[in-house]
Amino acid sequence: MLNFTIKLISDAGYQGEITSVSTACHQIEVFSRVLKTSVTGFLEEGEVMMDTNLPEFAKMVNHGQHTYLYAQCLLASICQDSLRGVQLKRIGQEVQKKAVESGRDVTQITLCLNGTPSYPRVCSALSSMLGKNSLNPGDITVLYKFYSSEDPPPCDLLRIPQFLDLLIDALFKPTQQINREHKFKYIYLLAFASCVHEMWQENHRLSLNVDELKATSQAIDKVHNICMQESSGASHLSSEVGTLFQCIRYPVVAMGILKWVDYTVSDPSFFKLMTDSTPVHLSLLDELVTCHPLQHRLVLNLLIRLFESPTPLDTLVELEFKKTVLDRMVHMLSRGYVIPVISYINKCMKGQDTDNSLIRHFVTEVLEMIAPPYSPEFIQLFLPIVQNKHITGKLRKNEGSDDVSAFIAHCPRDVS
Repeated sequence: MLNFTIKLISDAGYQGEITSVSTACHQIEVFSRVLKTSVTGFLEEGEVMMDTNLPEFAKMVNHGQHTYLYAQCLLASICQDSLRGVQLKRIGQEVQKKAVESGRDVTQITLCLNGTPSYPRVCSALSSMLGKNSLNPGDITVLYKFYSSEDPPPCDLLRIPQFLDLLIDALFKPTQQINREHKFKYIYLLAFASCVHEMWQENHRLSLNVDELKATSQAIDKVHNICMQESSGASHLSSEVGTLFQCIRYPVVAMGILKWVDYTVSDPSFFKLMTDSTPVHLSLLDELVTCHPLQHRLVLNLLIRLFESPTPLDTLVELEFKKTVLDRMVHMLSRGYVIPVISYINKCMKGQDTDNSLIRHFVTEVLEMIAPPYSPEFIQLFLPIVQNKHITGKLRKNEGSDDVSAFIAHCPRDVS
């Protein structure tokens, strides 16, 4: 009776109200409608809905082998005939990433859907590494020989998120050790996957553009060598800032630097060796945010972890460091990533587990850089923070000539 009722709800067009994973997965008609509704929402609302609803969507698709295979085959099929094929492919890749993170082995499905079996030796090498979630010189050499030939296999075979993550980890994770004799192969494959452009018509390649391959490979190599230098501190980075800023303009290098910064600042020894009020690592994040809007979400996630994680620093020193982290968030806001940053600070205020002086510092910096008109969504999130007297009471003047009073006066009175 329950399943019949659920089907009636779906038939009536209210599949968006079905939030239970098990309920949606037990009937193919219901699952198909929920899948369609979710994917349509991702396409129409973009990154915001992706951040909010992707975990639940991925949980539904990864409920079982049959639901995962069905959803991925459907997305792959639509990708080929859709104007929004790139966005649909991104959704499929995000679901695949969640499946790998949950411990599922979806290697064979992934390889079959992107046509890898048409190249047996490439398929064998990728299958071996993805199945073990680990790279090895033998399989890397096989791939290098194929992709350095005059007629390489399709680029898409390398553009599997799991494989790219493994390459970036191998080159930019401080604890990883790559055999020097094979390092150039790792760099070449990562550069090839990230910058080579090709056009196909049916099974025939029309063009292959490798103009950026050499420059991208050189940039990866330079930054890899800088990041892997062993030093008693970060002082060696100061002389290399110019090179890092130049190379960070390559998106794949920026991803590598982001990974390296994440690993470095997550190491407890980082704070013991920290001497600058603004470490070079955080300055690199500023430049990364300026150059690559598509990586804003990843940078904010890193800053949030850094802001919330306990440190071995003294209380006052820790407060100053967290203000430095907040300054990075303010910079993100200045580069257009407004609502996610303000939403996080609003959440900190409501949680009452963040020192008011930190939120006050953030509010002061933001009020100095913004000017009307303000969007309703921005006002709804930022006004409660500004109105909180525990946070902004010390910033107000009796005559009302301060930035706090000016912002409140400009906002509609019916906004709460």
